Amino acid sequence: MARSGHRLRGLRSALTLGGQVPAAVGGLLAALLLLTLGATVEPSLGALLVLDLGDGWGLLQPWRYLTWPFVEGPHPASLITLLFAGLMLVWLGRQLTAAWGERGLLLRVAAITGGASLLTVLLLAPFGWEQRVHGIWPLVNALLVCWGLLYEEQRISWFGVVEMRGLTVARIIGWGTPVWALLLGPPGLGPLERLAVYTPHLGGLLVAWLLVGTGPRRGWRRVTGRWREARLKKARSRFEVVDPGPRPPREWMN
Repeated sequence: MARSGHRLRGLRSALTLGGQVPAAVGGLLAALLLLTLGATVEPSLGALLVLDLGDGWGLLQPWRYLTWPFVEGPHPASLITLLFAGLMLVWLGRQLTAAWGERGLLLRVAAITGGASLLTVLLLAPFGWEQRVHGIWPLVNALLVCWGLLYEEQRISWFGVVEMRGLTVARIIGWGTPVWALLLGPPGLGPLERLAVYTPHLGGLLVAWLLVGTGPRRGWRRVTGRWREARLKKARSRFEVVDPGPRPPREWMN
């Protein structure tokens, strides 16, 4: 027991990268690097980790619903993706861990990944849609939306050129993803088919909006708040300002 506890502490210390990141964030980075490397070296391993909508038996294997974001393709662009996605995970992971804690971060990562997987399977698999779902960007974008909704007024500078608030970032990603899918989706596909390809991205964004806990309530408070303001404004218009005249002299009681 003592040895196992010592090993766990050593593993946790290693995942922090010398105290630079929380252990949960280091674990996500390690999963991304190791699973991508394993899938590149052994393609059969990658086939067991991605979410293949055309494989009916594979859809019954539960680990696929959580592992596909950590498998990048073997093409050279994956190295650039690993670099930028890793940097984004480090930056987002630090701030989201401060808000949720390490366990909360991992639980929400699992919820975003699993929720996006279920939505993708339920919406596309019954229609015979064939697609191998993998890649880290749906998860990174969903976490970025979570950050923007949690830190609405915090400002971020993109490459030192464009500065915007967190809420603006969340809105751009939320509205920009379907526009990106329609304009820059795979050529030769219709609008609905292009959106279908980006279902994991859209599903992740939807789950992220729901998980933050302020998405639905914010919309409800905004609607009810405007309704109350309109009623108050209408009620104020009925009042009439009356001049009370000169004040009576003060009388002091001994």
